[in-house]
Amino acid sequence: MVLGVSTSWAARGVNHGRDLVERCKALDIDGLELDYRLPPPLFRQVAAALKGSGLAVFSLHNFCPIPDSVPWDRVSAEPFLLSHPDREERLRAVRWTIRTLEHANDMGARAVVLHCGRVGMDPQWNRLMALWQTQGSHGEEFRTLMARKMEERRAAVRPHLDALLWSLDRLAREAERLHVFLGLENRAHYHELPGPDDYGTIFSALEGAPLGYWHDTGHGHLMEVFGWGDPMELLNTWKPVLLGMHLHDAQGADDHLPPGSGAIPFRRILRAVRGAACPLIVEVKPGTTDRALRAGLDCLRNVLRTAATAEDDDGANQNSRFHP
Repeated sequence: MVLGVSTSWAARGVNHGRDLVERCKALDIDGLELDYRLPPPLFRQVAAALKGSGLAVFSLHNFCPIPDSVPWDRVSAEPFLLSHPDREERLRAVRWTIRTLEHANDMGARAVVLHCGRVGMDPQWNRLMALWQTQGSHGEEFRTLMARKMEERRAAVRPHLDALLWSLDRLAREAERLHVFLGLENRAHYHELPGPDDYGTIFSALEGAPLGYWHDTGHGHLMEVFGWGDPMELLNTWKPVLLGMHLHDAQGADDHLPPGSGAIPFRRILRAVRGAACPLIVEVKPGTTDRALRAGLDCLRNVLRTAATAEDDDGANQNSRFHP
């Protein structure tokens, strides 16, 4: 496996793309993922500085660079929704995603990581968060509300999933032409797409298309602590089509922390995917210091050295298919 970083940690703290590439080289990594927070001028500078740098570009995170029509205060991974019920809105998302695919092809990146939209419903996330903070995920009121919201999701998901399939079908044709894979990332919130039960529908409907699974450890942690999914089961199920991983730590509801500073069992996760030919991308929040990021990378290097032989020390379930 190769180790890289997402430019997420530094994109807002550099004045020139050359400086960003130099900071990445100082981390002693194999390559990069270009994050969606890169405005077009900085993106062009980074692309120029990467030539001859010795750093590979493993992936781009849609939408990259920031679309021209998106103001800075609306920058996100989903300014346009691939799952939007309105055809014109979906087309806008598809067109801008194709631009990211074209950039990926130009830079020799294997994958574009996608956020795939959400189910049109009131997630009541603030209410769920408040209950979780006071009761935890086993509190009766929290569990009752979460069960009700999951049922609402099941009742409402189909038109949004169909809209997503419409978008992915069009993107798959372009991705095949451009020799780039579409990475469908597991989500942090229950109302987002794809949910654990949606991947089978997507991969079956688009069998043979250039798309696969992209696993995010922090999002998986949030699935688990809020009680709406099992990230290890998800990873185990879709390991055969795993394209890459976002590695970051989490503590409670706070994620995108440097590895080693939270509660995520990286040894167990990396042992589960040993042998997979995919990049490991450390994706930490903007404003993380280079020193903290370097410590996180060192933590992962140590885990990778020992993951193939050391016994898990994190209380892994003896019945899990991940346990040796």
